[in-house]
Amino acid sequence: MTIASKQPPVRTDRTYFNSGRAAFSYLVEAVIRPRRLYLPSYTCWSLVSAMDLRFPHVELDFYPVRRDLTCLFPDTLEADEALVVIHYFGHVNETASPPGDGTILEDLSHATLSEVPQRRGHSFGSLRKLAHLGDGGFVSGFHNPMYEPTRKLDTWLRYEATDWRELREAENMLDRDWRIADMSSQSLAALFAMDAGSERRRRRENDRILAEGLRAGRPLIAFREGECPLVHQRVFDRTDERDSLRSFLAAQNVFTSIQWQAHPRIDRDRYGDAHWLADHTLAIPVGSPLGAPEMDRVAAVVDRWMRSGGS
Repeated sequence: MTIASKQPPVRTDRTYFNSGRAAFSYLVEAVIRPRRLYLPSYTCWSLVSAMDLRFPHVELDFYPVRRDLTCLFPDTLEADEALVVIHYFGHVNETASPPGDGTILEDLSHATLSEVPQRRGHSFGSLRKLAHLGDGGFVSGFHNPMYEPTRKLDTWLRYEATDWRELREAENMLDRDWRIADMSSQSLAALFAMDAGSERRRRRENDRILAEGLRAGRPLIAFREGECPLVHQRVFDRTDERDSLRSFLAAQNVFTSIQWQAHPRIDRDRYGDAHWLADHTLAIPVGSPLGAPEMDRVAAVVDRWMRSGGS
């Protein structure tokens, strides 16, 4: 062994990027280079827009996702094809991978704190919603990307933001203009400072309180041992009921989201269940710094909505 002060730098088992879509795009562009890529019909728009923007030469197709979040993968995956698997909201997707020589890309954005068995292929994810970071994404394993130059104005605005309007504008900025860039030092330091064990326990307990205490709707997912919820996803029988409750909660400063609206490329006749999920579900935050008092407050507001006549 050579004794010297100058040695090659240590390699790590994770490579960081400024966003999940940047991590995904790096894999498609520099590692996989597929002829065709399959996305789930129930998916975040950012993956679709990344394909449209950077990879118009790659054939993009979709596979159906049922209301219970099981997937109908293609019968086989050819060597020049890739398929994205999403572990929805921290729930491990156990649909068997299709046979063949193609590549599986696992989106761990929702399941970074869940115990996910590794499939063949690669994994990536977004980190921003996990720990309230200004930016952040990752690809599993060591890579040595040539990051693209960017001023990262959306990240700057998130750290300068004082209200929801500025945070929303930062999201809009990211949607309009993004690069495959590195993660900021502030976000990386905050990520490493997070106590993953405490965050898992908090999220599981918050989800349990909502699952047992909310009188409107029902949980979409019953989380299993080893899984950690990203959000509490609630299902309603009618869209107007969901929307009425969402507006009532917002008026009480309880802000929820819809994950996700169906992308215009997702045909309702062919992928009806993806549209049904978009029309009937509501995502309630359960991560830090929220705890039992905040979850009890959500339940109390829902009770007031029901006593007022609901939808």
